Amino acid sequence: MTGKEGHKNSKITDHSAVAENLLRALEAFADEFSQRSAPATLSNVLRDGTYLKAEQIGQKPEQFVERSLIRPMLDALSYEIIEQPYGYPKWDKMYPDFSVRNFDCGVECLVIGEVKTPNKFEYAKNDIDNYLKKDLNEAAVGFATDGVEWAVKARPERSGETTEIGSVDLQDAFEKLSRRHEENQSYQKHATRQDLGDIDALTRSAIEAEASEVLGTD
Repeated sequence: MTGKEGHKNSKITDHSAVAENLLRALEAFADEFSQRSAPATLSNVLRDGTYLKAEQIGQKPEQFVERSLIRPMLDALSYEIIEQPYGYPKWDKMYPDFSVRNFDCGVECLVIGEVKTPNKFEYAKNDIDNYLKKDLNEAAVGFATDGVEWAVKARPERSGETTEIGSVDLQDAFEKLSRRHEENQSYQKHATRQDLGDIDALTRSAIEAEASEVLGTD
């Protein structure tokens, strides 16, 4: 069984190294807002559905999210990535935000990802869908994320069909994170960790296993 259904009962234990590393990454991201004198910005983005703006954090939003959130999360999930990889001129000179270089699912494939800022997850999904449709000569795996929501799709070689092989929504965990630097709010580390839910379904080993089922040949 592939995709979310295959991992619906998978939970992080209280002693999971993945959970510890991931929580540190998320807390460091929340701390960045306080260090940039914008502690309320994270709350506004998560609770009101607003977009992150450069003037709020003193940096281009997508660059900030990529470096301060997505890269540390991917590290915690055991992925080694290359940012803005070169080598895809066949895709109309479009460049994905990252590629994964330590992926082994038993089938040669491209593994790429698109990153957007929080509340722009659908844009990331659309971009990945476009990538996966542009070149059918190689099997491919695509990550789409805004940091809060994640989806991973796989497309076999010479096929127009994609299959979702992993997804997670961390909205509850991020809402708790937003309390970390809010006045008169109580931040509970353990509760945030519990809300990471089945994030282990996105670890490299889990996605490799799912991709192997979808991309493998008889």
